[in-house]
Amino acid sequence: MIRIFETEAELARAIADEMLRNLTHEADPVFCLASGSTPQKSYREFADAVDPAGPIKSLRIVSLDEWVGIGRGSEGSCFQMMNADLFSLLPLDESRIVFYDGTKADLKAECERIDRFIERHPITFSLMGVGMNGHIGLNEPGCPVLNNSSVVELAETTRVVGQKYFKAGAKLEQGITLGLGQISASKRVVVAITGEHKAAIVREIFGNPQAKLPAQELLGFEHIDFFLDGAAAKYLDGNKN
Repeated sequence: MIRIFETEAELARAIADEMLRNLTHEADPVFCLASGSTPQKSYREFADAVDPAGPIKSLRIVSLDEWVGIGRGSEGSCFQMMNADLFSLLPLDESRIVFYDGTKADLKAECERIDRFIERHPITFSLMGVGMNGHIGLNEPGCPVLNNSSVVELAETTRVVGQKYFKAGAKLEQGITLGLGQISASKRVVVAITGEHKAAIVREIFGNPQAKLPAQELLGFEHIDFFLDGAAAKYLDGNKN
């Protein structure tokens, strides 16, 4: 289902409500959360609303993706962004956060480590963003649909857009990511897309079945909703400016 919100602030509050509801209602809540600029406001809303004495202590967070070769303490790493935007705001023990390490020599073993964690602790809530090229996590256009964690070659658009997270620039060639199969198997998934700069890819996702974009693999599921603000939805039927 597509839900369109008039403003990005309204969308952020709705996502925070989804996160709080999942945290409260699940006995073993496990979140998989995208980093980046789109969900920042949602994370702040969620963190502000969390009761430190409540079920937050039972939450686990599992990694969605990471740049290969970028250390988790480095500026621009997915871990560093998530730590600044959410982890540091929560009364959550670091042992409850299970994240890819893109600097490991054996990346296959790193994939298997995350996969084993998800097998033991199935994801109850996933919040995804969509890249300018329609990627989800680092599942890139033109790549096979992945069921499990994998190391992937980054598309040129991802390599270029990813530079915005690094002041000094970075060598971005590969990523490590959950597969679309794991994401869609989450008990609840919200895909958030905001901003006029995403309007063109939104039009492709919902209007061009032949595009074969990773984001299109999440269409048609009852438990997966796409949350758009008005700017991102400008080209959809009934929302054209």
